Amino acid sequence: MRLSYRLLLSSLSLCAGLAPLASAFADPAPVIAVNREIGLAMTGTFRNSVSGASSSVTENGGSGFITQSASASRYRTIGWTPGFRADASVMFNVFGIENLYGALHFSLEDGQRNYKSHYRSYSSNSAPFGFSAGGNDSSNGTDNRGEIGKGFLLLSDTFLLTPFIQGGYVTSGGDGDFGYGSGRYFAGAGLKADYALTSRLVLRGRFGWAEVLNSGISYNNQPRPLWEGGLGMDYRMTRRLHLTAGGDYSYISYGHDRNVESSTEFGTAYSYSGVSSALSNGLKLHAGLAWQF
Repeated sequence: MRLSYRLLLSSLSLCAGLAPLASAFADPAPVIAVNREIGLAMTGTFRNSVSGASSSVTENGGSGFITQSASASRYRTIGWTPGFRADASVMFNVFGIENLYGALHFSLEDGQRNYKSHYRSYSSNSAPFGFSAGGNDSSNGTDNRGEIGKGFLLLSDTFLLTPFIQGGYVTSGGDGDFGYGSGRYFAGAGLKADYALTSRLVLRGRFGWAEVLNSGISYNNQPRPLWEGGLGMDYRMTRRLHLTAGGDYSYISYGHDRNVESSTEFGTAYSYSGVSSALSNGLKLHAGLAWQF
C-alpha cells in the first residue's frame, strides 16, 4: 500500500513536471494560429482612378477688348492587374504581456489598365478645341507595410480583436497603380478581428486608416486619408498548411483644390480661377497558402 502511494506521488510529480512542456507544444487557439503564419498568394486588383480639372481666364487690356478662355480635362484609369503578395505575422507573449502582434506585408502588381482622357478648351478669339484619347497603359506598383499591435481573446478564445498601428511605403508606375502617387510614405492605425467558426475555419476582418504623406498630386501635395477594409478566411488543411482567401477594398480622395488669382498691372486686368479633384478606389482579391509555425 505504501509502495502504491509512493508510486502515485511519483507519477503525479512526473505529470506536473511534464505539464509545462506539453503546454509549450500544444496547438494554439485557432484565432492565435492564423496570426503565426508565413504565406504567399496570387492577387488580382481592380482599380478605378479618376481626376479632373477646369479653369477660366479673363484678360482686359484696357482698350475695351476683353479675352475670355476656359478649359476642362478629365482622366480615368480602370481595369484589373495580376500580381502576388507575401505575408508574415507573429503573435507571442513576453514579460507577462499576452498576444503581442507583429506583421510584415508585401504586394506587387504589374499589368495593363484601360485609360481614357478628354480635354476641351474655349477662347473668345479662337475656335473651340478638344480631343479624346484612350487605350491600354502599363500599371505597376508595390505596397510595403508593417503592423504592430496586441490581441485580446474573447468568447472562450474563439474571438480575437487586435488593434494595431501601421506604416509603410508604396511605389507606382504608369497610371499610379495604388492611387497614392509615386513613391509615398503612409502611417495610421487599424483593427483586426478573427473568429473561429470551427476548429479549422477562421473568418477574418480588417479595417484600417492611414495618412498618405505628400500625396504626390501636382495640384495638392498635402497628406490625404486612406481608408481600407477587408474580409477573408483561413482554413487549416493540415496541422501546419493553411488555405487563405479574401478581398480588400481601399479608397483615397485627394479632395478639391481651388486656386484664384487676379492682378492689375500696366493697365491690364487679369483674373484666373481653377478647380481640380481626384480619387481612387480599388478591390484586391487574393488566394494562396500559408505555413503555420
